Amino acid sequence: MIASVVALAVVQAALAIRSPDLTWPQAVAALDAVMVCLALRYISSRADLGPSIGLVLLGGVTASVYDALVSDTGVRLASVHAEQGVVWVVAQVLFAAGCLHPQVASAFATGGPGRQRSESTRLLGTTPVVLVPIALAQLQSGQLLPNQAYLAIAALLAGLAIARGAQTVRASERLARQDPLTGLLNRRGLRTAFQDLVHPVSRTVQAGGVLVVLDLDDFKHVNDTWGHEVGDQLLVAVGSRLSETVPAGSTVCRSGGDEFVLLLPPGADAPAHLLSRALDAPVTLAGRPFPVRCSAGWVPLGPGSELAHALADADVALYASKSGARGTATLFAPEQREQVLGQLALGADLRRLVDGDPTAGELFLLYQPLVSLPSRRVIGCEALLRWRHPTRGLVSPDTFLPIAESQGHGAALDAWVLREACRAAQAEIDPTWSVSVNLGRSSMVDPDLAGTVRAALATSGLAAERLHLEITEHDQLPADAGVVPLRDLALEGVGVALDDFGTGYTSVAYLERYPISVLKLDRSVTGYDASVGLLRGLVALATGMGTTVLAEGIETDEQCARLATLGVDAGQGWLFGRPVPTSDLTTHRPLVTSLSER
Repeated sequence: MIASVVALAVVQAALAIRSPDLTWPQAVAALDAVMVCLALRYISSRADLGPSIGLVLLGGVTASVYDALVSDTGVRLASVHAEQGVVWVVAQVLFAAGCLHPQVASAFATGGPGRQRSESTRLLGTTPVVLVPIALAQLQSGQLLPNQAYLAIAALLAGLAIARGAQTVRASERLARQDPLTGLLNRRGLRTAFQDLVHPVSRTVQAGGVLVVLDLDDFKHVNDTWGHEVGDQLLVAVGSRLSETVPAGSTVCRSGGDEFVLLLPPGADAPAHLLSRALDAPVTLAGRPFPVRCSAGWVPLGPGSELAHALADADVALYASKSGARGTATLFAPEQREQVLGQLALGADLRRLVDGDPTAGELFLLYQPLVSLPSRRVIGCEALLRWRHPTRGLVSPDTFLPIAESQGHGAALDAWVLREACRAAQAEIDPTWSVSVNLGRSSMVDPDLAGTVRAALATSGLAAERLHLEITEHDQLPADAGVVPLRDLALEGVGVALDDFGTGYTSVAYLERYPISVLKLDRSVTGYDASVGLLRGLVALATGMGTTVLAEGIETDEQCARLATLGVDAGQGWLFGRPVPTSDLTTHRPLVTSLSER
């Protein structure tokens, strides 16, 4: 558009210069008109001109006024003699001030002064350019160009403006169907692809079409540990992997967060095989491999399938995958809906419980003894949380604690357990015993962890030496999670235990990162078929680092004697007692020596 009007102005000016009846000011009249219109175009297309560009543009307009003042024809303003010099000086001063302004160096930098306005505003800014042919037609003298030339340029400008508008609308339509991060389709684009697969008139589907909803496992931990930028890069990499793996005719959509939707045509591989091929290999980001695991739910498409219903069923199957064996692809079954609804109802009850609603049941603690293996005397106990539900009865912590973590209530429940356990240890438990309290992931990443622990100790009056905090390894923790608070608390006397060592996200680096005083071996390590060499190695590792070793899951005298012989310091398990209220804890006497005596 700009090129067409500039070309028209140049031709008109050139013809004016060659005409013996016209003067130089008349020749540049066309260029003045173009310059003014382009200045208006530039002003309307920039969000922030900055002082340097503003001065230059104002100088250009003033120079055009000067040209009009000195004209000797009736086309422009009549000469005003002496005043014309003032206008010329003002124009030159404005040009010089704009060029010498400190911001002129960054005037055209991206994101700085002169950044562009929105697409719609920039499109409206073409209006002054459209007016140029009309201005040139009014300024011409001596019929330099036929009127058809101006009409042709005006028609060309109109066509270009319409094409530019159509391009903008098309880009907006494309972006409305596209995820801005990955470039994949979004939910709106998915609807269009679904309608292409499921004919909107006959509502028939080719046999074998499948809709898959998948969700990246532990993606939140990636964001928390490595930052959202790495998380975004992981999403882009996963979207690329999926797009490269699915067969022709498939659709890959990012519906939001870390959730993707696949539409697979007839004859495609089973979703589990396809996802395995796409995501088995780790994704390399910033030189670091990131293992990718996803859970998925899928549903076959049949006659009369609706996108909303298919997504709902696939979501139910996805929820079943996450509740069971993560990292699997589950086919939807109607009975899964009842299970999901039950979990959702339990989550709603849990929210009411945390808010203090008495109709949601009550939380209480049970205590399991921790025993010195050589003497078989109780040296402490572990506080274990239970929920007495009004209709479901006793709810296992393995059932409701993951829900609490997903809802953001994990730290609140841990704080309640901490306060209640400290109170009971001070008021109801043998004063020579310690009490152990588990910390979930939410508590470990809580910046006020140390303050919460200190408040519980101060309120109960419990000595710091009698409290042990247990780090669970079921969830991967950011590298700096809880490090400073636990080190500060350890200096004040609080013990720190590494729970379930040997399972989950076990890392020997935890022994160096945290002030571990007790290493609790998981029952999978201390069972009947446990390797003697492995146990001796773990005991030697703990001894070398100055930590106590406690074995979980001790159920028989033979197992207890074997662990004691290998150097394990303490134990916990049904041989010594199940979790019980404080009133039933064994105190001040050797424990029973066999299961038959209990």
